[in-house]
Amino acid sequence: MNKYTGLLCLSLLPTLLLSACGGSGASNGDSQNNSAQDQARESATDLVKNYIKPAPLAVNSDVEHYQIAMVGNSHSSGLAPTLKHTIETMAPDKTVYVEVLGFGFTDNLINDYEVVKRFTQPDTPWTHLIIQGQKYSQSMSKSYSTEATRQWVAMAKTQGATPILFPEHPQRGNSVEGGYVHGIHKSIAAAEPSCLAPIAKAWYGALASRPELALHAADGNHADSLGILLSSLVFTQIITGQSVDTGATSIVAGASPELQGELAQHAAQAIAEQPACPENT
Repeated sequence: MNKYTGLLCLSLLPTLLLSACGGSGASNGDSQNNSAQDQARESATDLVKNYIKPAPLAVNSDVEHYQIAMVGNSHSSGLAPTLKHTIETMAPDKTVYVEVLGFGFTDNLINDYEVVKRFTQPDTPWTHLIIQGQKYSQSMSKSYSTEATRQWVAMAKTQGATPILFPEHPQRGNSVEGGYVHGIHKSIAAAEPSCLAPIAKAWYGALASRPELALHAADGNHADSLGILLSSLVFTQIITGQSVDTGATSIVAGASPELQGELAQHAAQAIAEQPACPENT
């Protein structure tokens, strides 16, 4: 009981003392839960501090095995299996493991002890970290802190993993959102050097060439299978360092090899126009 609760209790009538200050089981439970949550947040904060040290940006495209971690919200949920298959198709000499460590925004996940621990204390060291879930205003009228996203980038570099920022694709019919979100992530990469996936550039290019393409799911926000493939192709070229523009290809079902080859061409062109990783790495 803190001093303010104590003063309140003393001021109540005796008949109300028990009900106001008796400390029911629910109140004690809430206090214990809050204390546990505070302790977890403090532990996550300490863990983050312990695993952020000055480190250069490593681009791990030449390794034989890609151990790829992801953090992000619902835009990351469907990407992992398609990304794995895309890399295996485009770089058959590599082995690949992809895991989404946690779902949420970057500022929530940086306070999740288990998620941070799984990244900083893995059984097999991560070679890459794809970071999605930076908050932004869809109306572009409010700014959100980027500190948590920068911390994820810094932790990746400390671990020797390649950080790749994932600014999600624009919503259906929105011609400015993609550039706006990319700009936010570009400022993050300027402050804490990182690779930056030109997702919006690839999507706008593909839709300009083929307006009839259904890259979005029915909600107009999330990606459909072709949209997931297009984003996966962008990440595949960044991760492997090899152009995905190799002609017709068959990675997912339900689309012709020629169309999938076109998507690969747009992914490669986007990276040519907006290089993903700093040249001096």
